[in-house]
Amino acid sequence: MLGFYRNAIQQLESIEECLNKGRVLSSLCLLYSLIDVTASLERGPNEGKAAFVSWVDENMLKQRPLPCTALELYAARCGVLHNFTPDSDLSRKGQARTIVYAWGRSKAEDLADVGRRLGRTEVVLQIGDLIESFRAGLDAYLDEVTHNSERLRRIDQLKTCWFTPLSRDTVTRFLQLTNP
Repeated sequence: MLGFYRNAIQQLESIEECLNKGRVLSSLCLLYSLIDVTASLERGPNEGKAAFVSWVDENMLKQRPLPCTALELYAARCGVLHNFTPDSDLSRKGQARTIVYAWGRSKAEDLADVGRRLGRTEVVLQIGDLIESFRAGLDAYLDEVTHNSERLRRIDQLKTCWFTPLSRDTVTRFLQLTNP
């Protein structure tokens, strides 16, 4: 679990760094991919949509509600990660409202008001609120998992899969130690 936690913290730091530099799309890509990875911990990577929606409902939205559904966040994730747009198959089919984002000092309420005046129907999220909802959901999830030895064991079986950067010095030292 330590490998996942370390990577999640680094990802969250990168999300914040991108947002502070005005790289909104990059911030959203990193955030939605982190939600994907976290959602797949117990359900597996092949359960994509179902795992994502379930994890968001059970963790993020219970801890810090947002003005959208888990399915709408999944649709937003699809639009951002696959097209760099707020549109997805689900939103185009009318199965999920499109999400647009306020960020920095901008207020979601102000952007929503602009949208209403223009006859728009998108859901407006403040990216900071989305990040905080994820953080709260992640904290609650990790607390729950660490108190359940069976779930923790299943997740720990993935530990050999976590990306772990190795420095050049570490690789060189290993090769020296194992040189026949």
